[in-house]
Amino acid sequence: MIRQTLFTVAAAALVIVPTGMGVHVRAAAPATGGMTLQGTVSHPKGHSNLVVYVETAAGTFSAPAVHPVMDQKGMRFNPRVLTIVAGTTVDFLNSDTVTHNVFSPDQEGYNLGTWPTDAKRSYLFKHPGTYTQLCSVHPDMEAYIVVLQNPYFAVTNADGRFKIENLPAGRYTLKVWGERFKANETKKAFPVDVAADESTTTLNFGPTTGGF
Repeated sequence: MIRQTLFTVAAAALVIVPTGMGVHVRAAAPATGGMTLQGTVSHPKGHSNLVVYVETAAGTFSAPAVHPVMDQKGMRFNPRVLTIVAGTTVDFLNSDTVTHNVFSPDQEGYNLGTWPTDAKRSYLFKHPGTYTQLCSVHPDMEAYIVVLQNPYFAVTNADGRFKIENLPAGRYTLKVWGERFKANETKKAFPVDVAADESTTTLNFGPTTGGF
């Protein structure tokens, strides 16, 4: 049987495809601003902490004035997945009673050294990509920072639900990232048309059309 991935723009029932990766999207116009894209993602290896994002969008996007924080607490990185726009500085805080370190082997690579309780270090992420976060003192600790070109992204909750807000009308390529995805899954691209007066449009993706 052919497995299909469904993208629906506008109001429709949400879809779960338990035998493969299923993505269902619907767009609705909020009271002000751009469109809201929301839906669910399902994957046999887990639905949570998946990043749903627009690959590229027109415009120049500024980093937030307040630095996002990745906290080391309870011998874990919190959050496990942090998604940001390129040019954002992230603060790494140590809330444990032991010394921690942060380093990443990805992209240009960096090692921020080690620091004690309640201290922090910062790093500016200049380039898009996925950066694995590790602690040389505690090898079991691991997290991910996903750096994107634009702010139109969301991280799924435990049910696989997501919401991307303030998206201008237009044609976009939607992608999904997950730490347990195979390489070919992260490369899948799905075109989505978002219009202010959108009527319901359904696109079905099977194995021969770029779906899962």
